[in-house]
Amino acid sequence: MSELTAEEFEEQKYVDYFPKLETAYKRAFDDVNGKYDRDLVHAIDQMVLSESEPHYEDGEFTVDLPEDPLGRISGVDFDEEYGQEALDEHVERIRAHLRDQFEVGDAGDEKA
Repeated sequence: MSELTAEEFEEQKYVDYFPKLETAYKRAFDDVNGKYDRDLVHAIDQMVLSESEPHYEDGEFTVDLPEDPLGRISGVDFDEEYGQEALDEHVERIRAHLRDQFEVGDAGDEKA
């Protein structure tokens, strides 16, 4: 288990930790890309998650999304419930891969 602190993560996430962030986001993308509509997954990645902000506090990762994340998506037709499901799973997979990359918690807790 890592001794990662919230302060350390915030200070280093776009410096020393950036490769780990990229890996977590890429692996999460790969996880959901075959499960949900490809165009929707790409739109979520490019129009929502590119503006997200990962945080670490109290031993947990969170991912802050921009306001009205599904409303940011254009050029893709999707049912709102399906879109929310895809977004929620994508975020959960990011959180799981962040735990794995930073060796905190149990990355196996989240559904595969």
